[in-house]
Amino acid sequence: MNPELCAHTQTRREACSCGACARGKTPEAKRRANKRDALALLDLIAGRIENHPREQVDRLTWGHVGDADQVRERLMEIAIGFALGPDGDEQAARRRIEEALCAGDEHVGEALIDAM
Repeated sequence: MNPELCAHTQTRREACSCGACARGKTPEAKRRANKRDALALLDLIAGRIENHPREQVDRLTWGHVGDADQVRERLMEIAIGFALGPDGDEQAARRRIEEALCAGDEHVGEALIDAM
């Protein structure tokens, strides 16, 4: 067993917020560790999307489309969580995000920020 992982959650101890791992730590330290991990995971995901091993082929198939769709949907779920308004209306949040994604490539980032 890796001593850097929490025995209860299997999460990196620096980021784990279970009672045993949080003891003696500040909320700031735990948030910083989790933010660091989240940004590292986003970098990993972005790199894998750009250079997915299954896409290193001569001809793309509908299976490749399904892979990309699954990643998009999982990321959409996360974005919806950030975009929820005080009413908690997930459908409204999804609609705002989908409408923002309709913006041209050069403006999609700004549109997504406005949708939040």
